[in-house]
Amino acid sequence: MIQQAGIREKQRDSQLAAALAAIQAQKRAVHTPQQAANQLPTVLPPLPLPVSIHTTNLSAPLPPGESPLTTISIPQPDLVPLYDDLQDCRARAVQNDALKNNLADERTRSAALQRERDAANAAAHGGTILQRLKRTAKWFAIGLATGAAVAAVVHH
Repeated sequence: MIQQAGIREKQRDSQLAAALAAIQAQKRAVHTPQQAANQLPTVLPPLPLPVSIHTTNLSAPLPPGESPLTTISIPQPDLVPLYDDLQDCRARAVQNDALKNNLADERTRSAALQRERDAANAAAHGGTILQRLKRTAKWFAIGLATGAAVAAVVHH
C-alpha cells in the first residue's frame, strides 16, 4: 500500500507539472487585450450560457419582444491582468486537487505504517495478549502434568 501511494503521488506530481506548464504557456501566448478577450471564455468556469466579450458598444435598438442583454464592460488594459489572474486561479485549483489527493495518500500511508508498527511491537513482545496467555496456559499445563507424573513416579 505504501509503494502504491508513492507511485500515485509521483504520477500526480508529473501531471501537475504538465498542467502548470501548459497554463504558463497559455499565459505567455496572450499579450494584447484582443487576444485576452478571445481567450477569456476558454478559461472561465462552465456557465449555463456561453460568455462572449464585445469590445464595442451595443447601441443598436432591440427588436420588439426581446429582452435587453446584460453587458459587462471591462477596460481593455484590464483584460490581460484579468486573464492572467484567471489562469493563476486555474493553476491553484489544479495544485489544490493534487495536494488533497497527496494528503489522502499520506493518511493511507500513515495508517499502513501504524499497522506495521503495531504488528512489529506485538511480535517483539511475543504476540498479542491472547497468544501470550494461551502459550503461558499451555506451559503451565505441561508443567502441571510433568509435576504430577514425577510425583506419581516418586510416590510408587
